[in-house]
Amino acid sequence: MTVRPRFIATAVLAVGTLLALPFRPAGAQRLSLRPQIGIYIPTENLLELSQGGDIGKLEAGPSFGAALGLRFGSHFGIEGTGAYVPTTFKQGSSGTFEKHDAKLFIGSAMAVFHVLPPSSPLSIFVNGGVGVISHGGVAFTSQADKSDVAGVLGAGAGLRLGGLQLTAGADLYRYTANYAGSQQTASELKQLDFALKVGLGFGLGGR
Repeated sequence: MTVRPRFIATAVLAVGTLLALPFRPAGAQRLSLRPQIGIYIPTENLLELSQGGDIGKLEAGPSFGAALGLRFGSHFGIEGTGAYVPTTFKQGSSGTFEKHDAKLFIGSAMAVFHVLPPSSPLSIFVNGGVGVISHGGVAFTSQADKSDVAGVLGAGAGLRLGGLQLTAGADLYRYTANYAGSQQTASELKQLDFALKVGLGFGLGGR
């Protein structure tokens, strides 16, 4: 099934907003928005064929996105994230590689547990859930799966700056990618990608 990549990040954030609406009246719940920048780091070859010796790999690239969170009390919450990652895809064989423009759209829906609550000067949290990685750009044609579903695990910390909170964290995306290279031979590989991010968050109402 083909998913339009430019809608992936927006869709995750929209779902987070809809989930938040019914719970707004409760004073112990808080809605927050956190613009984020970071770097997305693929750690495995996206293409590795036994026939023809083709190898292809996405390079690390900057990420630009946001997180929308809803906290229930001091320690539990849910969060939707979305980000755009411009990068390049290296493909070739026998020591000769070509670079092609590529872009990723990544999104996630996660449960969050605050070991130290955001109301503290220093907060610590862990998170886990489901993510989507959508591939686009010149490097990805109809031969490639446009979108993959991933399991996501992460952790991070936050620092209160008055009414704002500065956060830094890392998420691990684990998924199976499929790609058909120049030899038209299908490759299915387990992927482990890291998303490192820094964000500055602010509340959208409630306490």
